Amino acid sequence: MKHKKVLRAAAAGLTLALALSACASSTANAPAAGADTTTAAAAAADTTTAATAADSSINAQLNGYNGTDDKTPVTFTFWNYDGTKDTPYTDDVAKEIQRLTGVTLQISYPVNGQAENTVATMVASGDMPDIIYAKGDTSKFYDAGYIVKLDDYLDKEGQNIKDVYGDYMKRLRYSPDDPHYYTLGAYGVGSPIWNVVSPLPIQNAVLKDQGYPEVKTMDEAEQVIKAYIQKYPEINGQKTIGLSLLADDWRWLISVGNPSGFAAGFPDNGEWIMQLDGTAQYKFLNPKLEDWYRWLNKLNAEGLLDPDSFTQKYDQYTAKLTSGRVLAIADAGWEFSDAEKALLAANMPERTYALMPVTIDADTKSAMMTDFGYSAGWGVFISTKCKDPERAFQFLNWLASDYAQVLNNWGIEGKDYDYVNGKRVWRPDILQMSLTDTDFGLKTGIGLYGYPFPQRGDGVADPTGSNYTTNTQQSIIDNYNSAAKETLAAYNVQMWKDLYPPTSDFPVSPFGAAWQINIPSDSQLNITVTNADKYCQTALPALILMDPSQFDAGWDKIQSDLKDLGIDQANADMTKMAQDKIAFWK
Repeated sequence: MKHKKVLRAAAAGLTLALALSACASSTANAPAAGADTTTAAAAAADTTTAATAADSSINAQLNGYNGTDDKTPVTFTFWNYDGTKDTPYTDDVAKEIQRLTGVTLQISYPVNGQAENTVATMVASGDMPDIIYAKGDTSKFYDAGYIVKLDDYLDKEGQNIKDVYGDYMKRLRYSPDDPHYYTLGAYGVGSPIWNVVSPLPIQNAVLKDQGYPEVKTMDEAEQVIKAYIQKYPEINGQKTIGLSLLADDWRWLISVGNPSGFAAGFPDNGEWIMQLDGTAQYKFLNPKLEDWYRWLNKLNAEGLLDPDSFTQKYDQYTAKLTSGRVLAIADAGWEFSDAEKALLAANMPERTYALMPVTIDADTKSAMMTDFGYSAGWGVFISTKCKDPERAFQFLNWLASDYAQVLNNWGIEGKDYDYVNGKRVWRPDILQMSLTDTDFGLKTGIGLYGYPFPQRGDGVADPTGSNYTTNTQQSIIDNYNSAAKETLAAYNVQMWKDLYPPTSDFPVSPFGAAWQINIPSDSQLNITVTNADKYCQTALPALILMDPSQFDAGWDKIQSDLKDLGIDQANADMTKMAQDKIAFWK
């Protein structure tokens, strides 16, 4: 998932820890989407014990429990590139934040998904919020001089932030040319890879009907989809759809762009295919990706591809998935998690999706478990328009405190969670709600103020020995829905990631994820790749929809047109940036 334009990458691959947090801000750090409520209730059966005085003393150990010294009421405006719903800041978590810090956040998101236009307006007018998360457009604010340098604040009163990032602090520095601190990384620090992005999620019902066959290649996926659609031309009274894509605005990168690279055996570096030495190639030049688009072209010609794939809006796509009649998708979990919650609420767990390790052929090895280390390229920043940047920084530092991390991930002790044997456990109703209610975050405040602020990763323990986040490897396993558990058992694994080659098979990236490299907004590299992205946004759907007899000529034209746009020089420029970053991090 996921960008220069919005996601100079694949954000998809922003791991799911990443990706769930990232674009489903209302459910950040909730258990894996797709758990059924029976399991939820059972998993939390022993959580009814009220917190004791001893438990409260555990909470008191958490750094930042008493809030900040200055609790004078203040309101900071915050614009978040991600998300689609305004946050009223009236939930219980927000009230606790106000009580302890005096800070009210006035939060807004892009209107109708027009993030790029909003960024352009801010930069051109100089009128912008106090705190901003701009994802891949951060460089536009930096280049215009609108970001406050944080070095002095970090030295003076940034201990919580330093504690969160630890040895990764140096990676937060902006660039080799300007090795200072401007942004605070948006994703969890120290998270293992427990969730995986599949190039082609397939309904659990389809796999069960076909006897859980091996599905590791495009052809094998096609066979099970065809067989199922022949048996069941309608689902719930509506025409069955073999495969649906989403090309709405920037989301084309996630559903139309990224899966091609994943299926071709490349890790998620956004629009780039990267070598360990930093050598970069704009990925739609790579001949292995041609096989993926040829396959989609074939599915379209056979009537297996949703004809609305390149015209439907996100809400229409989500509603279609919620109907249960779409057998397969090419998408990231954080983008279809709301649809899965709705399916579970409607008691249709079999219509949720199995994250199958599909590649273009049997000789291609999936690299979706690649470890990128901590990239740190994107993050929140304080704008130069903020009237009290020191107080804003103090607030960000407080959000990095142990107490704030627990508050944002777990909610309110005694209301949302209790301590059981010294460990935090969500109450049964909260756990069930987190798994089935798409407005869980807005209703409870849980997860709303974690991402994209500084945050600890999954599996990291706080000073009391309990994890900062609600996710553990076991909780993910426990909270898979009943159909997912049945599918996993049939393939003799415990987690979706177990279907993929392990992380140990791949070297750690020495430059992080390429989509988090800050490319200067006024550079020729930025201009060329932006133009190439816009071109591919229309050229790839046209390629998929054309008559198969014209496919070869269509692919060749894309290659020629990209070269005419100057993509060869862009490859060289991106290579230099990646190699500079390798040297910088050393």
